[in-house]
Amino acid sequence: MLKYLFGQRSSYLNVETINKVQSLCRSIENQIDENKLHEEFLELFHRLLNSPKEKSPRTILQEQFHFSLNKGLSQTHSQGIFLDYGRIKTAGQLVAIYPGTIYHRHFDPLLLASIRNAFLLARKDNLIIDGRDQGLSRSIYRSCHARYPIYDITWLSKDIYQHKNPLTLGHYINHFPADGLPNVTYYEFDFNFNENQQDLYRFVPNVRYADLDNEKGMPSAVLISLRPIEQGEELFSCYYNVIQQEKQS
Repeated sequence: MLKYLFGQRSSYLNVETINKVQSLCRSIENQIDENKLHEEFLELFHRLLNSPKEKSPRTILQEQFHFSLNKGLSQTHSQGIFLDYGRIKTAGQLVAIYPGTIYHRHFDPLLLASIRNAFLLARKDNLIIDGRDQGLSRSIYRSCHARYPIYDITWLSKDIYQHKNPLTLGHYINHFPADGLPNVTYYEFDFNFNENQQDLYRFVPNVRYADLDNEKGMPSAVLISLRPIEQGEELFSCYYNVIQQEKQS
């Protein structure tokens, strides 16, 4: 996957560093069990749907995954995402979801929304996720959501305690700094629920700009841990982890 950056590449991002990071990311990506991911989402979404109103989504996340996320002052930008409760014990663990509008590169009009937009995440299947929650991107998501209101819109709120899904903070995870390495990686994931599980789409923070024939489910991207992460650590990804390996048939 590739997250679009504007301006020149930082001087520390030489070929050797990028190759090292991509090798690290792919070693974890190749071990991901998508069936397990699907089951984890099923359990979380069912609990979010059926838990009493007085129990917050963050509390439910803490009970199931033993961590939670929050915004804070970043080492590299004005805002970043931190592990504010618990710890992530191993590599390969689900950490966050990348929310936003899904565009098809060759069909949908992305030009205006892409101007000065550093929140575009490209999948290898020609889909692009616009995770910007302000300006034109925000208006487009709200407009698409009005046509397809089954999906989550609460991730647009600046107050994370208003989010129905406590994992929808992947768009604010920054690129790793010169003195470190990423601790999470992007991974393409499609939400697909059966006819008896349609209510669970209310926790999916993505919506297509336009539907094409025979499309099922909702394409998205998730962030996966590359190593154990301790409470208080900032989450860092690699915006140049361009292509994950093709899945084995």
